[in-house]
Amino acid sequence: MQILRTEFQGSDKSESVQDYLSRASSVVNKMKSYGEKIIDETIVTKILLTLIPRFNFVVVAIEDAHDMSKYTFDELMSSLQAHEDRMN
Repeated sequence: MQILRTEFQGSDKSESVQDYLSRASSVVNKMKSYGEKIIDETIVTKILLTLIPRFNFVVVAIEDAHDMSKYTFDELMSSLQAHEDRMN
């Protein structure tokens, strides 16, 4: 479990949001398969805290616009991918 937690440390500057979210999703699924209880709020918070700095304004917008206790990982993925598409 500790090894999986270290894999979920953040995005790389050269990594796309899609790649980071796929990697994060894979790690979360592995953790769940080992019996770890992880809720969407924890996953969403961790991802928002570990995004590269160019997404800081997106993180603020998401946090201001949504109730983080109800915001799902899927909603976060959609939002971040849409923002990355606009930025590119």
